[in-house]
Amino acid sequence: MPFMGHLVTSEGLKADPDKIDAIVNMPKPTDVKDVRRLCGFINYLAKFMPHLSDVMEPLRQLTHKEAEWKWMHEHNAAFEKIKRMVVATPELKYYIPDEELTIQCDASDKGLGAALLQQGQPVAFASRALTDAETRYAQIEKEMLSVVFALHKFDQYACGRRVTIENDNKPLEAIARKPLHDAPKRIQGMLLNIQKYDTVISYKPGPQMYLADTLSRAFLTSSANTRGEFERINALKAISLSKERQEQIKRDTERDDVLQRLNEVID
Repeated sequence: MPFMGHLVTSEGLKADPDKIDAIVNMPKPTDVKDVRRLCGFINYLAKFMPHLSDVMEPLRQLTHKEAEWKWMHEHNAAFEKIKRMVVATPELKYYIPDEELTIQCDASDKGLGAALLQQGQPVAFASRALTDAETRYAQIEKEMLSVVFALHKFDQYACGRRVTIENDNKPLEAIARKPLHDAPKRIQGMLLNIQKYDTVISYKPGPQMYLADTLSRAFLTSSANTRGEFERINALKAISLSKERQEQIKRDTERDDVLQRLNEVID
C-alpha cells in the first residue's frame, strides 16, 4: 500500500518504485564521458552510502587515460550493484514537510533529469526522453521544460509550499525573475503551466549538478511526454462553439477595456 512516498508491505517499508524508476532502469554507460558523469553522481551520493565508492572502483578504472574502453562483466556487475544500493530504502530520505525542499533538474540534448532533495539527500529521482519536437527546442527552453517536468513529477511534494529549483542555465534564472510578458513565447507557456507552484529558480554550476545531469543523459526512453506542445493550444478550436457564439465573444472582448489592455501586453 502506498504511503507518503513509500510502500507499506508485509515485509516492512519499501521504496515506492515510481520514485526510483529513473535509477532502476538507467541504461548502462556507452563511453568514458558517461562513466565520468556516473562517477560524479556516485561521488555525490557516497556521503550517504559509505561503501558506494568501493563498489565503483571497476568503473573508475575505465576513466584512466591509458584505459581502453571495453565494457566487461565486472563493469556491468558494479553498475547493477550501484543501482541497487542507490535505491535501497535506507538511502532514500523520508520526505519531511518541515524541511526545505530542493529540486535539481537538468536537460541534455535528448532527455530530462530531476532529483528531489532535502538536506542535500535524495528523496526521489525522475527522468524522461524528449519528444522529437522537444529535441529541437533551444537549450534554455529545454532547461525550462525540465523544470516543468520536475514539478509535475514531484507534484505531491512541491504543491502548496516553497520550492527551490536548481538548474545550470544562468539566463533561465534571470528570465524567471522578470515579468511574464518579457519571457519568450514558449517559455511564457511553460511559466504559466507552473503558476500554481511557489518556486525560486536558482543557478547552480553544471559540475555541481551531479544527480540531475546524470539522469538527463541516462534517461528513461519509455516516459516521453506525448501530450504535445501545451503552449500552442488554441482554446477556440478546442471548445465546441458555434460561429455566432464565437463572433459574440469577439465583439464583447473588443468592448472590454481590461481584455484590450491584456491583448496589448500579449501582442
